Amino acid sequence: MTLHSRRDFLKLLSAAGLVAGLPAPLRSFAAGSSFTPYTGSFFVSIEASGGWDVTSFCDPKANSSINHWAQSGTAQTIAGSSITYAPFAHNQRFFTTLHPHMLVVNGVDAQTNAHQAGRRHNWSGRIAEGYPSFAALAATAYGPDLPLAYLSNGGYNDTAGLIHYVLMQDPGALNKLVYPDQFLDAGSDWDAAKYFHRQSTRDIISRYKAERLTRLQAAQPHMASRLQEALNQYAAARGNQSLLETLAQYVPQTLVDYTDDDGFWNPLLRQAQIALAAYQSGLCVSADLVAWGFDTHANHDADHSDALKRLQNGVEYLWAEAARLGIDDKLVVMISSDFGRTPEYNDGNGKDHWPVSSTIFMSKNAAWANRAVGLTSAAHETLAMDPQTLAQSADGITLQPKHMQQAMRELAGIDNHAVCEAFPLDAESVNLFA
Repeated sequence: MTLHSRRDFLKLLSAAGLVAGLPAPLRSFAAGSSFTPYTGSFFVSIEASGGWDVTSFCDPKANSSINHWAQSGTAQTIAGSSITYAPFAHNQRFFTTLHPHMLVVNGVDAQTNAHQAGRRHNWSGRIAEGYPSFAALAATAYGPDLPLAYLSNGGYNDTAGLIHYVLMQDPGALNKLVYPDQFLDAGSDWDAAKYFHRQSTRDIISRYKAERLTRLQAAQPHMASRLQEALNQYAAARGNQSLLETLAQYVPQTLVDYTDDDGFWNPLLRQAQIALAAYQSGLCVSADLVAWGFDTHANHDADHSDALKRLQNGVEYLWAEAARLGIDDKLVVMISSDFGRTPEYNDGNGKDHWPVSSTIFMSKNAAWANRAVGLTSAAHETLAMDPQTLAQSADGITLQPKHMQQAMRELAGIDNHAVCEAFPLDAESVNLFA
């Protein structure tokens, strides 16, 4: 195989969204190390991108100057739970269905109204640049040698050089990558996969490819360093075709439709489906998923309701699909956003940026779930709380994203891991999971 063909191969790898994290981990596999499938908890971060309005979600404010729904509705409750929600979007179905797995933490002060700073703060625990996402920390702690340890869908995915993330933006290209000789994918009862060449011909082609690679590697000392690196990457990719085949075995032949039950274009559904498949393959530890559309500076009620419905449809699908696959007991989920939205409407009937927000942690029937904690005033301002009793206290602390990230580290069991100690949060431990 020529180096020109190698570039074509890597282009296809890139098209499938798999190139970002392959070289270093795959080199270790190519060198002969064994592959042990990962079977621990699956850590999923879900970003409501743009800044969500928690006063119409999980921290309801029944004040008509804050929310128009308060003109005719009030905050809703769940029997046997401290969780409350607004009569808005699909909140009733969402919280009624998932509250047994859910801890809602209100009154989290992002300390910024800027999107990038808010994203960094909420997903790394530090408002300044340089800290990795929780997903990167978990992947490094539990799967540093797995080629797909950290699967990203475009959320906050800074890794601080700890590990590579892998983008899976076009999972439909995976079969073309794993089975390049097919021109019709298998998967239907009436149309089996077809190939460009007979098996005997494919075997000859494979032998000549391997021989060509051997000759190129023998000549490597005389190549420019750039060509040597390209050849190493190509050899690593070829040597680990079987790992991609492992992933392909778990990716459904028919992917979930991008259109959800409300008729919305909703990529969160497929993000969830592919993330679960990657986890099932034993190659993945953590994933970030993203739902867009929350930055509603105008036409807030209608547009934000739609954004929340897409998010809710996606989260519900994640849990339903995980249950269908028998791995819902492995899910550890964190849902958050850049920040909140103002407790009043602007002249365009929208809401602007507001630092006070909420975070939701989820794990199946966890002892710490089915609760809401954290405090905000009627005007949706933060209130100080005792970090142990969680009661309002003038001598207490104001919750910040660093406390949420510290809590997630503790929940994952990596708070004392060396990789986390290298990125200290200077956050008080809050008794969220008692």
